[in-house]
Amino acid sequence: MKKKKPNIILLVLDTQRTDRMSMYGHRHDTTPALGEFSEGATVFEQGIATAPWTIPSHASMFTGLYPTVHQTVQSYTAMPDQIPSLAEILGRNGYKTLGFCNNPLVSVLDNGLKRGFDAFYNYSGTFPDMPEFGEMPPLKRLQKMANDAMQKIAAPIEKQFGRSPLLLKLATLPVIVPIWSRTFNFKGDTKKSLNDISLYLRHHLTTHTDEPFFMFINMMETHLPYFPPSNYVDRWVPYFKKDREAREFLRLFNTQSYRWMAPMLEPFTELQETVLNDMYNAEVNYQDRHLRRMLRTLKRYGNLEDTMVIVTSDHGESIGEHEFMGHAFVVYNELVHVPLMINYPEMFPAGKRVTHNVSNRRVFHTVLEAAGVEHEAYGHKVHDLSLARSVEGPEKEPADEVVVAEGFPPENFINVMEMTNPEAIEQYRVRKMRRSIHVGDQKLMSVGGQPDEFFDVGKDPAETVNLLDNPFGYENDIIRLEKQLQDYVIVSEAHRDGIAPGGQIDYSDNPELLERLRGLGYIE
Repeated sequence: MKKKKPNIILLVLDTQRTDRMSMYGHRHDTTPALGEFSEGATVFEQGIATAPWTIPSHASMFTGLYPTVHQTVQSYTAMPDQIPSLAEILGRNGYKTLGFCNNPLVSVLDNGLKRGFDAFYNYSGTFPDMPEFGEMPPLKRLQKMANDAMQKIAAPIEKQFGRSPLLLKLATLPVIVPIWSRTFNFKGDTKKSLNDISLYLRHHLTTHTDEPFFMFINMMETHLPYFPPSNYVDRWVPYFKKDREAREFLRLFNTQSYRWMAPMLEPFTELQETVLNDMYNAEVNYQDRHLRRMLRTLKRYGNLEDTMVIVTSDHGESIGEHEFMGHAFVVYNELVHVPLMINYPEMFPAGKRVTHNVSNRRVFHTVLEAAGVEHEAYGHKVHDLSLARSVEGPEKEPADEVVVAEGFPPENFINVMEMTNPEAIEQYRVRKMRRSIHVGDQKLMSVGGQPDEFFDVGKDPAETVNLLDNPFGYENDIIRLEKQLQDYVIVSEAHRDGIAPGGQIDYSDNPELLERLRGLGYIE
């Protein structure tokens, strides 16, 4: 009898730092529900995101490609039609594809990230979606009809904020920020979205037992601004209600959205840093509390053993480290080291810890392998890059596989900086492309194509000592990583240029590139 295809859930914890999760060693039990989940999962200790912000990172998980190749690297760019998305491929292979998304950069903008989904429910924006599962009462149906009509009016306006620097600048005015951040659901609705997901799981798993589904979920609770429920503030920030200075700082910071994504011209005070870190922990814990219900519903109505559940993040968050706040420009580990856990006993043993570096772009290949779908791109088959190979050990990884993060400067953010703190643009080199390559405990970072920092993260996990300043004992490692990063760029840019119909790349006007590709074994 033919094996039934597994249901597959991809849960992206947007803006989730790895070091704030219990199963990754955080000293506080911020994530008990996910901790329980991780006991039945394979945990990847060194998951690396392909980019430090939402759009390019999601595009990588949806295509299996690095940002240099898929080129979905600005809020106004869209995934090339020639690159098939994960939802499209699964839809063609018998899966019902659904998205439940709290991030407007994924669910509101026309960037191709929703391509291939049978249904995509958006919980952010002025008029969030009202999903319909089974019979809907007449009054609720009327409410949904009115909501859908208002969406058609609001959606074109909301989409313009991803394209217009002027509108984005207007949105950063402190008097305007509370309107869109809270009233207009910038962070979506954690509780409602997870309740709806639980309802859908219960409905589908009891009425459509023969139809496999792929479900993408994006949670946005740990993103700024921070306003967790009062009881979570009491637990995680116990001094907050009595400390007027702490309250006033957070009230102002929650309205100063230009500070959420920019270099820091002045460091936080000790109190300010403490408030932001404690509030972040409160948001992590609040989100985890609601994830518990969804995971329990899945376990009760389905069979967690026969469902692949992948938990990861698109990026982390800087909270003052390396003179940055938020996420966008740099590729330090507080941004690109992300959680990655997979529960699917058939391919991923419970309790297994994978300790070597892996890119979470390989979520794409892992899902397709579990679904029994063949796919090949740029010389790699699904089987080659499935994370199931990583479980077998680093020696089973493809010889040409590299783990890279790429920081394409988000132009809209820079446009806002030009109007708010232009002096930081040159001082912090935010217009320059950044990359990092991760090999074992070593990490080389480049800025504008030139080596800029080198870390031994095994000895220096906070990345505070730049060994390029004193490379004694690391000289050969630096040269090796620099060459690997240069070779990666050459091959990736060649792949990028071959995306156009026909796919043939003409190197005749670039003999140096031709020779490098021959040397790398990519062409004869």
